[in-house]
Amino acid sequence: MGSFARLAAGNVEPVRSIYGTITKLTRVAHGVTYDPGRDEILGSEPLASSIVAFKGGSSGQVPPIRVIQGPKTQLHQPWGLAVDDVHHELVVGDYASSNILVYPWDANGDVAPIRIIGGLKTRMRGISGVAVDPERNLIIAVTSQSRSPGAEAGVYGATFHTDVEPGGIFIFDRLANGDVPPKAFIGGPDTGILGAKQVQVWHDRIFTTVSNTPYTPPYDLAGYAPRKGCTGPPVPILTVGNPNDFVGVWKITDNGDVPPEFVIHGPNTGMASPTGIAIDPQDGEVFITDGSVGGTFSFLVPQAF
Repeated sequence: MGSFARLAAGNVEPVRSIYGTITKLTRVAHGVTYDPGRDEILGSEPLASSIVAFKGGSSGQVPPIRVIQGPKTQLHQPWGLAVDDVHHELVVGDYASSNILVYPWDANGDVAPIRIIGGLKTRMRGISGVAVDPERNLIIAVTSQSRSPGAEAGVYGATFHTDVEPGGIFIFDRLANGDVPPKAFIGGPDTGILGAKQVQVWHDRIFTTVSNTPYTPPYDLAGYAPRKGCTGPPVPILTVGNPNDFVGVWKITDNGDVPPEFVIHGPNTGMASPTGIAIDPQDGEVFITDGSVGGTFSFLVPQAF
């Protein structure tokens, strides 16, 4: 994990970095979030089925102050993370199980979630990002796909025996628990979403990265063997200005096939595959990480807020 100055630009070194085996970080942390209430940095580790937490000023080869891991956690491939400083909760989106798991914000060890949103009625498949709105008591999740009506659950609720639909933005009551339908779903042709990656919420706006370039992992869910017919890693060829992917902004009151109010896309952005997202409403900036380019982009877009 690297931390950079807000106004950093170009090929610059991080101000601080957390690295090494003692950190319990693997080669990928799909979700990284900062908790201002406790001055902590949290990362999701899908390869280790864990969540790790560090003090905000940590640097170097330092051990995490907390690790959530074990069979009671029901973590399989955690991706999205969000901290609710008002209600002292940690919200996790699990890609493999397609569940939203809620823990106390200071959870540590092999601990069970206090609430789980998951099942066929939720229609979620492949949760990649989550956000929480404590003002309106909402949890927002974004997915790479959604379940077709009548789909049948497979292992961990993650594989299905019927066709699936494009993903989208799912909005639930914050205190929802179990197999419940969302309060609202933003998805459909006019939204431009086939698969969404990460999400942030500020006041009445939902900011999300949309990645519509198809990608099928070369290994099965357990990671032990190649998928049937796989001849190698199916890495898509992504170019700067990829027309399939963009950053979109919706109202939190939207529901249905609603186009975004605001978009960031096109060759002038320099992005190829926008994935991670962070927002700075005070300065009117949106930060995007792009794994294909191997960089972080900052956009000054006060009109989006």
